Amino acid sequence: MHLSLLHSSPHQRQCLLRALALASLAIAGIALPFVWDFLAAINSMPKMHWLQQMLEQMPATSWLMMFVWGAAIPLVLLHSLQQTPSHKLRTVVLMLVLMWIAITWYVHMPASNQCSTLYDSWEWACSVLQWGFSMSLLLAIAAYAFLMLGLVISSLGQLSEGMEDEKSPAA
Repeated sequence: MHLSLLHSSPHQRQCLLRALALASLAIAGIALPFVWDFLAAINSMPKMHWLQQMLEQMPATSWLMMFVWGAAIPLVLLHSLQQTPSHKLRTVVLMLVLMWIAITWYVHMPASNQCSTLYDSWEWACSVLQWGFSMSLLLAIAAYAFLMLGLVISSLGQLSEGMEDEKSPAA
């Protein structure tokens, strides 16, 4: 028997969304170590010296702006869940632009592990910054995994509805 999310009770929908969110966080936690290796590879890419010099002039601002770019991507992904299919292409383009900006920014900003060297009296703030980068990356992966799990479940729901439609005229 097929249980459609649209026809289920609010409690069932809430339980499914909680399960998706927990599964997304679990996937994000598993994927996080691999993402750090990927980011290290990206960081070894050639640099635009003018942008790197500009960001080196204001390291704290560039690190904080990385949170803005990092938060924008999962917000766009979560917002896309509420969009109609005609707006999905615009959302994908916006997400790709934000990803390009975030990756470009990450490659050119000063390394966040330089924080305690540059700001001796900011030891606590530098620790929070390092923790924040890890958490924002984890949340970005979780939002992406949530969207992917939602798409998989939606596609399975569409597939099962199609199979039920094929069986109904014969019955």
